[in-house]
Amino acid sequence: MPLLILLLLVIAEIYVLITVGGWIGAWYTILLLIVFSLLGAFLLRREGSKAFRSLREAVNTRRPPHREVADGMIIFLGGLLMLLPGFISDVVGLLCLIPPTRSLIRRALFGVVLRRMPAPLRFRTGPADGRRGPPVIEGEIDPR
Repeated sequence: MPLLILLLLVIAEIYVLITVGGWIGAWYTILLLIVFSLLGAFLLRREGSKAFRSLREAVNTRRPPHREVADGMIIFLGGLLMLLPGFISDVVGLLCLIPPTRSLIRRALFGVVLRRMPAPLRFRTGPADGRRGPPVIEGEIDPR
């Protein structure tokens, strides 16, 4: 199944390239692809360095860097997609590199990960998410 999806994406990229090439010409299409690749490299460098600074800050303040690690992975994926030739991959990569859409992608990614986790590991604590923590079992300790 993943091979079929990859094949369909390649066919869609080729179709879009041929269509855009028919509209604006082959040389302008190539120029546009080069501009998107340069834009992707610039955004990858800028957003990647911001994410690395945030990761360093999270580690220095001793808080879990899960958000920063996820942002770093999404930024890397977006930069990789922007460097590949094709307009569909450029649009998806650009969505991964822009902070507002990256936060939406991160939330969706966390949702998928939480759904696939075993039930005992799914609980989240803290006032930010509004959920209850693990069950509390009350008891007494015999002081002997």
